[in-house]
Amino acid sequence: MKFKRSVIIMMMLFLLESCSLMPNKADEKKQAEASEYMPVQDYTGQGYSFDNGEETGKFANQHRKQIVEKVKQYFRQKYHLDITVHQIYGATDAAVVFVESKKDPKFHTSVIVGIDLENKKIGNVGAYEGSVEGAITSGLYVMAYEKEFQRLDDFCTAITKEYPVIGRTKEAVDHTVDSGYATPYYYLNTTHLEFLKAYKSFLNNPKTTGQNLKKQIEDQKFVPDNMIIELTFYMRKKHEHPDKTLVNKIKDELKKQKDFPPGEYSISVNSNDILMRTGTEKDYEDSDTKNNDVIIEPNGEVAK
Repeated sequence: MKFKRSVIIMMMLFLLESCSLMPNKADEKKQAEASEYMPVQDYTGQGYSFDNGEETGKFANQHRKQIVEKVKQYFRQKYHLDITVHQIYGATDAAVVFVESKKDPKFHTSVIVGIDLENKKIGNVGAYEGSVEGAITSGLYVMAYEKEFQRLDDFCTAITKEYPVIGRTKEAVDHTVDSGYATPYYYLNTTHLEFLKAYKSFLNNPKTTGQNLKKQIEDQKFVPDNMIIELTFYMRKKHEHPDKTLVNKIKDELKKQKDFPPGEYSISVNSNDILMRTGTEKDYEDSDTKNNDVIIEPNGEVAK
């Protein structure tokens, strides 16, 4: 009996040890997830990618100098603007080029350069309809309300000192944002059609002043959602989930302010983790767009 019992014990120990060596599905999921996400303060665009972009990306970066020159020429000829190319990503039959304007109007955007891998040729430069024009218009808006946007910048910095939140890194903005005027704490969302007079004024005279642009903008009826100002914060503590209470606290702070840029303000507080492939947050809490967005009138006052 003693021998049999010893054998049984040995077999049980072996089975337990074997079980400990078997992969745990929950742990595997956590490990896979961890490899996909990164704390926002460490993220500068690592792993950002488009579908089917591996081969075109290699080709594009082998011919980076030629692509950069084509993109720069595109902006000079079509928009009378000098730009900096921050990053080139491969995509299906194309390269997506992320750029930033060097001078006013300041903005980030992206364009597409066709790539024919079979014949090893670089095609023309293009963009989604209205995307570059909308980005430029957001920069013109900032020129028109320069002092007001400086106050907004100061407000965002103060929020990060008062509450446990931070913004994106400047490198992440440069490498992953193509929506128009953007800072580590907010970005603007509009189209050129919403402020067509100001946009045409710039095209006719690229040296137009902020004062002239402001007149063009304020000559038309104020519609809040013509300019959406997205305030976007991230939890400071690494891997922390968003705190919903902070959205309302930041909203209340915003309502106390005066002489801010006019528009419709939307607030979000995101988790600390960023999905590297897309540059987007893992989780978020935002203001209720139907009831809780803050509207600031052209006179700088919060709408009641």
